Amino acid sequence: MSDVDSLQNSEEAVAQLRQEAADATHRAAIEQLRKAPLADTASKAQRRVSATLDHVRSSTNMREGPLPEVEELAISLLETGLLHPPLVRETGDGDVPYELVAGARRLAAMRLVDEAEGTPRTWDLDLRVGMTRREALTLQFAENFHQRKPEPIMFARAVRQIMIEDPELTAAEVSRMTGAPAEWTRSALKLLELPAIAERVEAGDLAFTAADMVRRAISTGRVSEADAIELAGRAADGDITTGELRRAVGYVPPKPENYDELAGELDRARWDARRAAENGGAASDADQRDWERGGHEQEPGFSAGAAPLDPAAGGARPDTTAGESAEDAERRASELDAYLLGRVLNEVADEYRELLGIVDDGESFQYAFALRPYERVAALRMLARKLLEADRNPPRELAHLTRAGV
Repeated sequence: MSDVDSLQNSEEAVAQLRQEAADATHRAAIEQLRKAPLADTASKAQRRVSATLDHVRSSTNMREGPLPEVEELAISLLETGLLHPPLVRETGDGDVPYELVAGARRLAAMRLVDEAEGTPRTWDLDLRVGMTRREALTLQFAENFHQRKPEPIMFARAVRQIMIEDPELTAAEVSRMTGAPAEWTRSALKLLELPAIAERVEAGDLAFTAADMVRRAISTGRVSEADAIELAGRAADGDITTGELRRAVGYVPPKPENYDELAGELDRARWDARRAAENGGAASDADQRDWERGGHEQEPGFSAGAAPLDPAAGGARPDTTAGESAEDAERRASELDAYLLGRVLNEVADEYRELLGIVDDGESFQYAFALRPYERVAALRMLARKLLEADRNPPRELAHLTRAGV
C-alpha cells in the first residue's frame, strides 16, 4: 500500500468518524426532545386581547442598552401594521393589568407611533394565561438567546434571576428550558463568583474564553485566586498576551471526544505506510499482530521525546549540525514538524481545527506539540492531501496524483 493510499484510507476513516459524531449528536438531540417538559409553560392557553399601552408595563429585559432600529420598526408598523403582537401576562393590577414578556422592541416602536400620532391607539396583544414571573423570565430568556446569543455575564445574571424566582431549579434545568448549552450556562454562572474578572469581561476588556480559563485554573488549584485576578487584569490591560496568560495559569486544552479514535487512525495510516514500504507493498501477518497487541503505541526506534523519520516511510533523517547528536537533531526536526502543523492548522485547515475542538491559534500549537512525532507526520500528510485536492494549480510533480483522483 502506497503512502497516498494509506492517507486516503485515513481520510475515509476520519470522514466516517465525523459522520458517526454527527449521527450521535442527532440521536442525543432526539432523546432530549423525547423528554417531558420541565414546566407546562408551552401548554398554557393564549388569547388575543386589545389595550392601550398605558395598560402594559415593561419588564426587566435581560439585554441592556438601547434597543436597535426602533424608528425603522415604527415606520414599518405604520406601513404594514403589527404582524406579531407582543406577548404579555396578567399582573392582577386593575390599573395596569398586563406585563410585557416578549417583544420589547415592538412595544417601544408602538409607543413611538403613539407619540407621533398624539393619540394612543388600542393595540393587539397576545396574552399567555396563568404565566408566573419565573415562566415569564424563562420565556424572555429563551427568545433573546435564540435571536442573538447574549454576552456571557448578561446571560449569567438572567439565569441567576430565574433561579432566584424558583430556587429548586438547577442550571442544567434552566438550560434545557431555554435551549441554552448547559456547559456554557454553568461556566457563565461560576464566573459571577469572580466579580473582578466578570467586570472586565462585561466591559469588553477580556474575552470570556480567557476568563473561563483563569477560573478553571483557580478551581483546580493551579493558581491562587489573587494571582489569577492579577493575571486576568494584566491580560485585560494588554500587558500580556492570551498565550502568555495560558502559560501562566498552566492551561491545557481539553481533547475532543473522538481524539483517541482520530489519533489511532492517523497512527495506523503512518504505520501501514511504513510497513508496506518495508515489506514490498503489503503489511505482514506479524506486523498486524504487532499492531493488534499495541505495538503501535511506540514503534521500534521511536522514543516519546523524539522519533526518527525513516526514509522507508517517505521521510528523511535530519542532518546534524556541528556538536549536535543524532537524537537532538531528530528532536529538532520533530519540533519543526509540530511548528509546521500548528501553522497549517491556523492558516489553511479551519475544518480540521473544528473537528479537534481547537478554538484559537495558541491551541493549534499546543495540540501539535502534544502529539507524538509520528502522529505529527501523519497529520501533516493528511492535511497536505486536503490542500492538494483544493489546489487549482498544483505543481507538475503532483499531476499524477490529481489525475488519479487520490
